Amino acid sequence: MRSIADNDLVKIAAIVAIFGWFLLKPIIWHFVGENDVWWHIRTGEWIVQHHQLPRTDPFSSTGAGKPWVAYSWPFEIATYEIVKQWDLLGLIAISIILWMGMTLALFYLIRRFQPPFWISATLAFVGSIVMTRVTSSRPGPLTVIFFCLVLGLLIEAQRQNSVRKLWPVPILIWMWANVHVQFVYGLFIFGLFCMIPVFEWVLSKFGIVPGPGAKHLPAKWMCGTLALSTALTFANPYGVGVYRVLWEFVQQPNLYKFINETKAMQFDLKVHFIVLVICLVGALVLGRQPRIQPIWAIMFFWAALSGFHAERDIWLTTVISVCIIADYFAQRNSTPAPVDRRVWLGAFALVLICLVVRFKTAPTNHELGSLVASRMPLGAVAYVHEHHLQGPMFNDFDWGGFLIYALPEIPVVIDGRTNIHGQDEIGRSLQTWNVLGNNWYDDPLLQQANLVFGDPECALTFVLRNDPHFKVVFEDATVVLYQRVLPPTPVPQENSSK
Repeated sequence: MRSIADNDLVKIAAIVAIFGWFLLKPIIWHFVGENDVWWHIRTGEWIVQHHQLPRTDPFSSTGAGKPWVAYSWPFEIATYEIVKQWDLLGLIAISIILWMGMTLALFYLIRRFQPPFWISATLAFVGSIVMTRVTSSRPGPLTVIFFCLVLGLLIEAQRQNSVRKLWPVPILIWMWANVHVQFVYGLFIFGLFCMIPVFEWVLSKFGIVPGPGAKHLPAKWMCGTLALSTALTFANPYGVGVYRVLWEFVQQPNLYKFINETKAMQFDLKVHFIVLVICLVGALVLGRQPRIQPIWAIMFFWAALSGFHAERDIWLTTVISVCIIADYFAQRNSTPAPVDRRVWLGAFALVLICLVVRFKTAPTNHELGSLVASRMPLGAVAYVHEHHLQGPMFNDFDWGGFLIYALPEIPVVIDGRTNIHGQDEIGRSLQTWNVLGNNWYDDPLLQQANLVFGDPECALTFVLRNDPHFKVVFEDATVVLYQRVLPPTPVPQENSSK
């Protein structure tokens, strides 16, 4: 048996760098301060306690009785069990594992094109940087993983002209549909691959014939597998309910204005410029291809539109651009050299060691709790418990998920579940908290509230300091907690009619 060559050792170092550099950054501890992860944990707890999935909203006063699809229920159960076992360190472990999973899935996808190893390593490293922006303890990163796996299998099936490579795809899409609503991305790209014969027929009408290496699987197998994949998306506890969630999102375009991750990139972070550069390189490479590639042109246009419209989809822009670049270099690499299995085993053994060492030096759960308290109203929650205060409460959009977890006995008025609280409800909440317009005080939810959790920087928090109906019962650097002392005063008719 030959010893590992020096070149293989360098490859091991490169792989370790790709999957290990993020572990050196102190920012990884900040994942415990995310807003929406808390309602995911509480949902998992609710499911475990009740031995069923919720059909209506059990967490908010405004959503009580409304149909609710907890479409990420397997992830939520797993997250709850991990947090119950390891507390806040469990949240960090989930985030790191999801980041590694996204990077590994991207590396797998790039290798399907068989470019030179160093091109693969460079593209994967760039992609891993972008993935840090979409890394979280929520189910969103699972979409990135499933997308890369499905696209990789479709590419390999097409290149090898092998129907067998398609067999795992329906199972992957079924799993995807049970953890995140963006499984429709997988159906979309599968549909594009089914359209390859149609695209080639259209191009032939313009005198553009397929290249000598062009291959595509029989349409009956492709369309049949797509039909099976689509049918399996209904094999979930909510059935067609997951598609109703999609329809609700489509009907609420203003949601993109209210949520930071669905807003366009502001180019105030370095990673935004990395996405821009990789997208421009992808466009340049696509334009230099000797023959039109309609499937990649469509995917590139879709990915660029999605990523530059909403920051949460910058991973899509990066993945498709990286694929186009990898394919370009693969076409100029006539003798692709596979990476020795021992290289992969050695590299991931070292990454595992780095991961263990990193957690050995991690902050304690108590220290992580202090980080949570600097972002969430943990002190106010403790005060409510200690003094047995009662609701109703009035809270903002960002803290709703945490309060669902920390104060399960008092329903919130709003939280990050946009499929429960639509654009009108979220817009009204923002209007009240920012004291906009003449009727902000007439907000019925504020009028009914006994407790108000206010961010010290919010306009409403300042205004309530001078309101005789409320008094401050707790205050720290993160939150001001108000309790009602007088019943609400009716708003004069001339003010309420404006």
